[in-house]
Amino acid sequence: LVRLGGGATAVSFLVPQAIAEFSRNYPGVRFEVREEGSRDVEHDVLSERLELGIVTLPTHSREFEVRPLRRDRIVLIAASSHPLAKKKSVDARDLQGRGLVGFDSESAIRRLIDDSLHKAGIEMNVQMELRSIAAILEMVSHTHMLAFVSLLGVEGRDLGVRILEVRGVSIQRRLAVIHKLGRPLSPAASAFASLLG
Repeated sequence: LVRLGGGATAVSFLVPQAIAEFSRNYPGVRFEVREEGSRDVEHDVLSERLELGIVTLPTHSREFEVRPLRRDRIVLIAASSHPLAKKKSVDARDLQGRGLVGFDSESAIRRLIDDSLHKAGIEMNVQMELRSIAAILEMVSHTHMLAFVSLLGVEGRDLGVRILEVRGVSIQRRLAVIHKLGRPLSPAASAFASLLG
């Protein structure tokens, strides 16, 4: 059994393919996967409820073995019918006061987005806070609200939304696989961590 936790992006767009590939070689390994925010994942790894976690860096503790996984670009999306969607790119000032569907305010990705907009001098009107990427995509595709999401969640998919380049705002994060320092991984968890990154 491999007990793994990660945020919505990791659980939706990284973990399923990795588990499928791993299971072809190790069909006897079962997975217990928990979707939760990075800080909750860290807590569960420290308390040994999870063996592995996929989190947004930096971690809030030095008690982890950290294996950088990949960079993740956070992009602005809008419904194809949104007035801004007609432009190839928008200026950050065009976002001032516009309606935003945001991630949960306690999530690492939300804090990253809020900090980046604040540095650019932009204040958006957060009208909804949702946990699921699928829910955010559906809400954006049917309303005139905007959202910032992981490129992993929208690239190469026909979802009724468009990615908008924003001049003056660049948001990236680093994802990593963590486990508790001093706690040896099971052979299955070690092999799966190596497959991830």
